[in-house]
Amino acid sequence: MEPVSGLKVGIVLPGRESVVDEGPYPKNLASIAALAEACGFDSVWAGESPLARSRMNPLLALTAAATATERIQLGTGVLMPLRPPVHLAHELACLDRMSGGRLIAGIGSGFASPATEREFANYGLDFATRFGRMRETVEICRAVWAARGEPVSYQGEHYRLQDATVLPLTEEPGGPPLWIAHSGPKMLRRAGRELDGWMPTSTTPEKYGEGWRQVAAARDEAGRSSAAVTGAVYLSVAVDDTKQRAEETLSSYFGAYYNLPLTTMRTTQGIFGGTRHEVADRLARYVENGARHLILRLPTDELTEPKYRSAVRRTAEELLPLLRDL
Repeated sequence: MEPVSGLKVGIVLPGRESVVDEGPYPKNLASIAALAEACGFDSVWAGESPLARSRMNPLLALTAAATATERIQLGTGVLMPLRPPVHLAHELACLDRMSGGRLIAGIGSGFASPATEREFANYGLDFATRFGRMRETVEICRAVWAARGEPVSYQGEHYRLQDATVLPLTEEPGGPPLWIAHSGPKMLRRAGRELDGWMPTSTTPEKYGEGWRQVAAARDEAGRSSAAVTGAVYLSVAVDDTKQRAEETLSSYFGAYYNLPLTTMRTTQGIFGGTRHEVADRLARYVENGARHLILRLPTDELTEPKYRSAVRRTAEELLPLLRDL
C-alpha cells in the first residue's frame, strides 16, 4: 500500500489492571505514560467503567499522565454520560489546559449489558435515556467552551443550564476534539456531520471500512474538509514469537479481565495476536480502510505492572516500526 501520511499509534493505559492489583500499580500510571512517550507512541488512552467493571477514573489517570509527559496526546476511550454535562465540561477544560491542549475527548453511551444498566441505575440514571444524554452532553460542552467564560443557558430534554460560566478557557476556542465510538447509522452520520473523530472497536477491517465510508459521506455532504474527522480504531493486540503463544496470552487476559472466553469477546471487539508481521499486516488492513489513529490495548497473560511494561516495550520495539512504515 502507499505510505500513509500522519498515521498515529497510541496505547491504552492499564486502568483495570491497575485497580485489581493491590500494590503500587495505580500511582505508577504517570510513569507508564512517560514510558509510552519515550517509546515513541503518539497517545495514551483511558477508558471508563466505575462500577460495571471497575477501573481507574480516566480523567484522574490522564491528569497524572499529563504531569509526566510533554508531547503525547491524552485520550478518553471512552467517557459515558454519567456526569452532569457542565461538570464534565469543566473537568475536560481543566485537563485540556493542564496538558497544553493535548486532550482528545472520546465519548460513548455504554455497552448494552445488564452490568452497564445497573451502573447507570446506581448513578440515578435511566439507561434508556443514554443516547439523548450523550447528545446533550456534547451540545453543552461545546456551548460553554465556545462561550469563552461568558454565561450560557441551555434547555434540553435531560439537562438545563441557567447562566453557567465555565473556566478555565480551553486551549482552543472550540474546546478539545470530540470523538465518538458508536457504529449505528445515526451515529455514523452524526460523526461525519458534527464531531471530530470516530473510534469504534470494529471486529474486522472490512466492517471498519463500511462504517468509515458512511462517516466520510456524511462529512462530505456537510461540506466539511477531509481533515475535519479523524478515523480511529480501538483494537487489542498481542505480539509474540508465535501466533499460538499470542493466542494463549489473549485467552488468559480476556478470561481474567472479563471472565469471558476469547471467542465471545471477538464477536464485539477487534482482537489480534501473532508475530509482529502478522499483527502489522492485520492493522495495515484497517489503515487501508481509513483508520489514521490506531488505539492499541496491550493484553498480557498476567494483569501485573511488570508484564504491562514489558508489553509496551516489546510492542514499541517490534510492531511500532512496521506501523511507521505504513
